[in-house]
Formats: sequence, C-alpha cells, structure tokens
Amino acid sequence: MSTTTRRLLSACVLASTLFPLVGAPAMADTVTGVYHGSGYSDWGFAIHYARAQAGQRAAADGFAYEDCVETETVIRMFEAHVTWECTRET
Repeated sequence: MSTTTRRLLSACVLASTLFPLVGAPAMADTVTGVYHGSGYSDWGFAIHYARAQAGQRAAADGFAYEDCVETETVIRMFEAHVTWECTRET
C-alpha cells in the first residue's frame, strides 16, 4: 500500500469517527402559549393593568417576561386589552 493511499484511508477513518461529534444538534421542543389581559381604570392605568394581568398568567405557566411578545393591543377609554404570545424551549 502506498503512502498516499494509507494517508487517504486513515483520513477517511478519522473523518467517519468525528462526523457524529460534529453532526446536526438535537432539536429542542418549543412550548407556545397565548395569554390575554384586560385592565380598567379611570386614571389612565388600564394598559398597565392589562399587561400585568397577561404577564401574571404567562408567569404562572412558567414563561419569563423575555419569552413573550405583545401581539395585539386595544386601548379604549377607561379600558385596555392585550394579547401576549410566549415561546420557550423545553
């Protein structure tokens, strides 16, 4: 066996043993939740109350504030409604 063939064969064996170590990472499962919050106030705090309610519901299911995005906001006189979509990996 020539030196070139021997080197090529050893490189192929080395590559085949290292390939599983650098293969594609395992896919993590994601959990998504949608939370609604409503707030009412005569003093202009309705949006804060609505966001707090949606945040409390998300936190009760194990989501952090950073995991959530506010997807819908409705502000009316004396009331507000928000929808949060939260996603995290398990």
